[in-house]
Amino acid sequence: MLQTLLHSIISATSTTQTPSTPWIEQYLAPWMEGEFLEIEYWRWGIVLIAIIVGVIVDFIVRFVLRKVLKSITDADNNGPGLTKILHTVPRPAGLAAGGATWVFLLPFLALPATVLSFVEPIVSLYITIACIWFGFRGTDLIAWVVAQKAKKSQNKLDDLLVPLLRKTLKAVVLVFGIVYLADSMKIQLTPIIAGLGIGGLGFAFAAKDTIENFFGSITVILDKPFQIGDWVVIDSVEGTVESVGLRSTRIRTFYDTVVTIPNSILVTTKCNNYSKRRYRRWKQMVSVGYATSPEKIASFCEGIRELLRVHPYTRKDYYQVWLNEFAGSSLDILVYVFWSAPDWQTELRERHRFMLDIIRLAGDLGVEFAFPSRTVYLRKEENWESGPEKVSAIRPEGWMESAEDEGRELVEEFTAGDDWRKHLPPPYKFTGAKDGGSGGGGEGGEG
Repeated sequence: MLQTLLHSIISATSTTQTPSTPWIEQYLAPWMEGEFLEIEYWRWGIVLIAIIVGVIVDFIVRFVLRKVLKSITDADNNGPGLTKILHTVPRPAGLAAGGATWVFLLPFLALPATVLSFVEPIVSLYITIACIWFGFRGTDLIAWVVAQKAKKSQNKLDDLLVPLLRKTLKAVVLVFGIVYLADSMKIQLTPIIAGLGIGGLGFAFAAKDTIENFFGSITVILDKPFQIGDWVVIDSVEGTVESVGLRSTRIRTFYDTVVTIPNSILVTTKCNNYSKRRYRRWKQMVSVGYATSPEKIASFCEGIRELLRVHPYTRKDYYQVWLNEFAGSSLDILVYVFWSAPDWQTELRERHRFMLDIIRLAGDLGVEFAFPSRTVYLRKEENWESGPEKVSAIRPEGWMESAEDEGRELVEEFTAGDDWRKHLPPPYKFTGAKDGGSGGGGEGGEG
């Protein structure tokens, strides 16, 4: 369409404005009628004037467009990124305007037909390239404006669509630019398209991965397994999502490297999105010495529960603090916590605070933390025979029943005052700060 308009302007102007004997020749000095490359000197002067006019139009368009864009986008308050974009957009626009000026003035130069047939395609090619360039730079500006609006919205889908929009618009500009460029260079596209139709089968096989990647990007948009900035693990690659394109997704790993994953993988592989977590789980065994009394252990466990109830970043409706295991050199208390911290740095800070509080609680209660230890008994070899009395394998009749009766009587004695001997303990109920009470037993999964 652009090329057709340019050709019609040139042809119409050339038929109406190119006389056989230009009126300007009546006022020329004799020396100006000389020729260089079969073109009179005065015609060369008019060509120079036309070039200067085109350059002036170029600078005017750049200046005006830069001022208008700065006032619209408020570039002074939006950082160097926008300033760089605004510096590149007016340049191709000015070049295209200068080329259009030359196209308009070209018929008035009264150039010979042979020269005109040579200059006209060059100017058209120049304008087409400038328009393609302007389309690319204008797409960057449009993408920046849309990205600013996307940042203000709560919908994170916009952050995925903006890069795709920019790349799609550039692809459209490139396709139309190639069509106009081929037309300006008198290249027939019909035979080329027919050749592509004949080799369509081979092209389809070659483009199979590209098509899969494209549908993978569509899957990301529709299914939304992640968003820009999310912490994900995809196909053993862990990091934060930087961008999603038509062909691939870029992930910034925690080693600060960038891994490019083809979008086709997103259709078949699983995506573990850590940013979608509502809570961050922490499971830890707190080991105390075997010499710690049951009363101190009970006080220590309830104190840790109270810390969880009053802590600002812990989940209040689910936590577990119980004496959990007889280890080789310690009594292990299970501390099972869910953090509601918004990010990893906050989680580490609050875990640090919580662990310091546990240490302070243990110090106030007189609870000693255990460490790996081993008790070694030494016996001299010469005293081996005179060691402890050997235990006989012969037992009196009824010895096992007597031992079992003793065990039952001891349990009956030290549990006689416990509430659970009178009624079944209810399921465990999570309580608030200072409400107290550890509730019943109750078991829960890892949640």
